Amino acid sequence: MSTTASQATTGARARGEHARPLTPADVAWVALIPAAALTLAAVLLLGPPLGRVLFPHGSDLLWPPTWSQATGRPEPTKHARYVIAALAPLLFAAVVLLGSWRRWALPPRTTRALAIAGELALVGFVAFGMLGQQGVITIGTVERPPALIFAVATLVGAAVLVVTALVLLRSGRLARPIAWTLRETTARRRAGMAIAATASVLWLFDTVVSDRVAEDHGTFNWTLNDAFAVLDGRTPLVDYHGIYGKLVPYPSAAVLAIFGANGFVYTLSLAISSALALLAVYAILRRIAGSTLPALALFLPFSALTAFRHIVNQAGLWPMRYGPAYLLAWLTALYLDGRRPRRAWVLFLVGGLGAINSMEFGLGALGGTALALVLVRPPRTARAALQLAGEAAGGVVAAIALVSAVTLARAGRLPDPAVLTEWPHVFVNLGWYSLPVPVTSMHLVLLATFAGAVVVATVRSVRGERDVLTGMVAWSGVFGLGAGSYYLGRAEDGRLIALFSAWGFALVLLTVVCVRALAARDWRGVRASELLVLIGFAVAAWEFVHIPSPVAPLRRLTSAGAPQYRQAAEAFVGGHVNRGEKVAILLPEGDRIAYDLGLDDVSPYGFSNAIVTWKQMRTFINTVRREHVGTIFLPAPGSLVGGEGTSAPEQIQLLEAAGYHRLPLLTNEGLFIELHRDGA
Repeated sequence: MSTTASQATTGARARGEHARPLTPADVAWVALIPAAALTLAAVLLLGPPLGRVLFPHGSDLLWPPTWSQATGRPEPTKHARYVIAALAPLLFAAVVLLGSWRRWALPPRTTRALAIAGELALVGFVAFGMLGQQGVITIGTVERPPALIFAVATLVGAAVLVVTALVLLRSGRLARPIAWTLRETTARRRAGMAIAATASVLWLFDTVVSDRVAEDHGTFNWTLNDAFAVLDGRTPLVDYHGIYGKLVPYPSAAVLAIFGANGFVYTLSLAISSALALLAVYAILRRIAGSTLPALALFLPFSALTAFRHIVNQAGLWPMRYGPAYLLAWLTALYLDGRRPRRAWVLFLVGGLGAINSMEFGLGALGGTALALVLVRPPRTARAALQLAGEAAGGVVAAIALVSAVTLARAGRLPDPAVLTEWPHVFVNLGWYSLPVPVTSMHLVLLATFAGAVVVATVRSVRGERDVLTGMVAWSGVFGLGAGSYYLGRAEDGRLIALFSAWGFALVLLTVVCVRALAARDWRGVRASELLVLIGFAVAAWEFVHIPSPVAPLRRLTSAGAPQYRQAAEAFVGGHVNRGEKVAILLPEGDRIAYDLGLDDVSPYGFSNAIVTWKQMRTFINTVRREHVGTIFLPAPGSLVGGEGTSAPEQIQLLEAAGYHRLPLLTNEGLFIELHRDGA
C-alpha cells in the first residue's frame, strides 16, 4: 500500500497534484480490490493444507458406510477456505485502522478512481452471486443447483421503489412526513411495541402445534426429545448427547414439568421464547432509531426475512440458536448505551453460555460482542486493555463454571468436552450430510453483507462515531460470519434461508448507516454500495406483505385426531417392560415414551439414526453394558417410523454380538424391534 501511494504521489507531483491523507472510508475502498485478490489467493492456495491441519477426521468415519442415514464425506478444504474468508474482513478492518493511524495519502483523483473501482468490484461480486442464484451463471457441477429465492420482478420492483424514494427525498417532498414519523409519544411507544409483538406472533403462530401434528415435524421430534431426556434424569454434556441446544433443554424441561409434558406446551414455549428474541431486536432498533415509527420500519422487514418461507418452524434454529444470540445482542446494546449491565463480564458470561449451547451461532455472537466493545469503547491504555481481556475471560470462565456446577449437581460429573465437540466433529470433520458449496449463489451476497458490516463499523469507529449503531453493526457482521458455518456444512438453499435472520439484522443496520449518510448529503451523490443496501432493504420490506393469517394454524391446532405413531410406540414398549425398568429406547420421542410409561431410559442418544459413527455405537454399547440394560427398543431397518427413526442392520448385528437377541414378536412387527439380554 505504501509503495503504491508513493508511486501515485510521484506521478501526481509531475502533474501538479498534491497527495491528501486518506479518510478511513477512502482507505477501505482503495484497499478493497488488493485485499480481495489476496483473500482469493489465500482461499485457493492455503485451503487444502490448512484443511488437513484444522479438520482431521482421524480414524473416525461415518458408519455404516452403506447406510442412507450416514451419508456424507469429509471436506476439510471447504471448511478451511471458509475460515480464511471469514477472517479476511477482520484483517481488512485492521488495514483500515493501520491506514488511518499511518495517515496514508494519495492524490484526490487517484483516490476517486480507486474508490470507484472498489465499488464496481463490490457490485460485480453481488451481481455474480445473485445471477448464480437465479441460474443465469453456472460454474462447475453441483449436486443441488441453487433454487430461485427472489423473483426477478421482486428485485426490479425493489430497485424502482428505491430510486423513486431517493428522487422524492432529494426534492424535499418527503421532509414533512419524515419529521412527523420522528416525533415520539407515549401512545406511539405502546402502539409500536404492540405492533411488533403482533407481527412476531403472526410469524410464529404456525410453530405452535398439537401432539398429533408435532410428531409429523421431524425437527420437533429431536428437540422435544432433548427436553424429555432432562425430565428423565439425563444430563446434556454428560450422559446425553443432544445435537441441538446443549443448555436450552433445561428451561424447556422446566416448562414441561410445570405446565404439562406435551407437544403443545413445548411448541408454545418455543414460540414465546422466539417472540421474546424478536422483540429484543425491536428494542435494539428502537434504541438506534430513536423513535417508534422508524424502528417499526426497520423491524417489520427484518421479521419478514427472519420468517422467510416459514424458516422459524425449524425448532433447531428458534430459539435453540438465534434466541441466546439476540439476547446477547440486546444486552450488548444496553451496555454500550450506558445502561445495565454495566460490567462487561456479564456480557461474556451470557455469551459463554450461548457458545456452550450452540457453538457456531454462540461463538459468532460472542465474537460480535467483543468487537463491538473494542470499537465503541476502545481501551486507551494497556491497563484498560488488560482489564477488558480479564473481564472477557472471567465471564467465559464463569459460564463454564456455572454449567459445570449444574452437571455436577445433577449427574455427579463434570461436563465432557468430547460431548460438547462431538456433533461439530461429526458435521464438520466427518461431513455428515455434507454438500459442496456452489461457486456462485446468494451465499456470496450474505458474505459481502457481513464483511461489509465489519468494515463499516471499523470506519465509523475510526471517525469517532462510537455509538450503539456502530457496535451493533460490528456485532451483526461477526455474528453473521460465525453463523455462516451452519450453511457451509450442507450448502443447500434451506440452510441459506436459515441465515436470513442474521442477514436481515445486518441489512437493516446498514440501511440506517446509509440513510443517515445520504440525509447528511441532502440525498445527493448516492454511491453504488448504498444503492445495494437500500435495494436489499426494499426486497425485505416487500416480503412483509406475505405475513401469514392465523386461520390455517388455528384450524390445524384445533383439529381432532390422535398421535398415532406415539400411541403405537407406547403400546409396543409398555407391553414388554415393567414400570421403573431400565431400558434404552432409540425410537423417535423415546425419552417422552419413557417419561409417560415411567421407565428409566439411559440411552445417550435419542434416535438410532443419531448414531452415525463407530465411536458413537461403541459409546452406546458401553452404556447399556455399564447400566445393565436388559431391553433395547429400535425402529426396524427401513421403517422410518415417526417420520424420522430407522436403524441400520449393522447396528442390530453389533448389539446381537454384544449379547442381545431379537425376540420373535408379532405386534407391530416390521415397525419396531425389541432386543433383550438375559440376566442383565
